[in-house]
Amino acid sequence: MKQKYEHIQLLRALACIGVFITHLAPRLGATGKAAWLANQGAAGVYLFFVLSGYLACCDRKLPTAGKKELLTYYKKRLVRILPLYYGVILYNILLHGLILKDIPADPQGLYWLRYFFLTNSVIPAPNDFWGNLSATWTISLFMAFYLLVPVFVRLIRGCTSAFFCYVLALILRYLWVKTGYGDYMMIFYYLHYFLLGMLVWEIHQAGRRIGAQLLVYIGMIAAAGAGLALGRAQTDSFIWWSWCFGMLLLAGSGFRFCRKGIGGRISDAVLWTDRYSYEIYLVHAVILEGLGMVRVQIGLPNAAFLILALLLTGAGAVLSKKLIEDPIAGLVARSRMWYHSRSLEN
Repeated sequence: MKQKYEHIQLLRALACIGVFITHLAPRLGATGKAAWLANQGAAGVYLFFVLSGYLACCDRKLPTAGKKELLTYYKKRLVRILPLYYGVILYNILLHGLILKDIPADPQGLYWLRYFFLTNSVIPAPNDFWGNLSATWTISLFMAFYLLVPVFVRLIRGCTSAFFCYVLALILRYLWVKTGYGDYMMIFYYLHYFLLGMLVWEIHQAGRRIGAQLLVYIGMIAAAGAGLALGRAQTDSFIWWSWCFGMLLLAGSGFRFCRKGIGGRISDAVLWTDRYSYEIYLVHAVILEGLGMVRVQIGLPNAAFLILALLLTGAGAVLSKKLIEDPIAGLVARSRMWYHSRSLEN
């Protein structure tokens, strides 16, 4: 993406921080209002969903992409998401399979195939070990959405069609739960978050001023909310959060980072978090789990746990990018160039 959307960089960093705090707070023994406040950071996951929908529309080639362009799009998504994900899974195989030897039984007999084939959101797991190891449950949802993106960018042609798709996705969420198969094919349950991001993109591209965009958005969301109320659909706080995130996406389009003084240093920290947001998203749970095991052995105080969690998560994010993601991305790029050169020779 050549153009820099600074409000998106800010929101992505905040989403990352929110998820981190949600997983950190129980390790620090947070209770009462502190625990409740920390748990709101889980909304960061849904902010990532909304942002993914918004950013998926930024590729203007997709609506008219041919087979070759689609293959290139899918390759980019696979190379961006899967290497570090599989690195986390391999780490857990070594840790739980060879060192701790505490792998629980899987009644369905899938075991590690659940993670290698991204079945977390397709087939219900018997426990968190087989469904959300190291907080990886959302990766299969992201992959499912990116698989569907070329379909939606062809279907959506403006605000009206985007709103129609969003409403249908909301209806699908509730109908899917009522079938009794809500734990299967969970993309049907979460798809509306991604489509909300696509709706926001279409409203933003309509060319109106920010005030008019917000009025259109509020009107559409009010209509969707009224429909849910009339249908007596049970909502959760994350749907309300997502509507707020959509408003922030629209209202914040003119946001620019401060580049001087203390504000500049804060901006640098936010931009660094955004740059490594995906790495932090996957690495932080591994770090927190590891520190938790260390704490059992030597009794780390909360202050030391917090400092180590921050330092090791940051270091782990940088190292995972340099040692896993960048080499694989470079290998894929070189293989693509080699294949292209061979094609020209033939």
